[in-house]
Amino acid sequence: MKSLPQSVKKHLQENNLPLKCLLVMDNASAHPPGLADELMEELDFITVKFLPPNTTPLTQPIDQQVISNFKKLYTKAQFQRSFEENSDTELALRDFWKHHFNILHYLTFIDKAWQQFTYRTMNSA
Repeated sequence: MKSLPQSVKKHLQENNLPLKCLLVMDNASAHPPGLADELMEELDFITVKFLPPNTTPLTQPIDQQVISNFKKLYTKAQFQRSFEENSDTELALRDFWKHHFNILHYLTFIDKAWQQFTYRTMNSA
């Protein structure tokens, strides 16, 4: 965490700019919510702001079509597999997913969805 902020600080000082930096982050769960509070005193010139949830498609409109198509293909693969495996209609779909799927299955769905993604979709986005 030190090298990038120190580079920013150095850049600001070398260019006689105010020692202020705004770090805008999306609301991904991987980003620590308490990051702003955890910045060291020497990095107090950095202000951290988090975007509201689900704003990535709005701030990156080119991604909207790609994200939407990928989600459709992923969901299709997931449901196809669920209906192929779940011949017992008494078993609720939620229970079926909970007890008959693991991370490997979901990675397979991602791979299948990505393999079905077309160059046309990417180029049109």
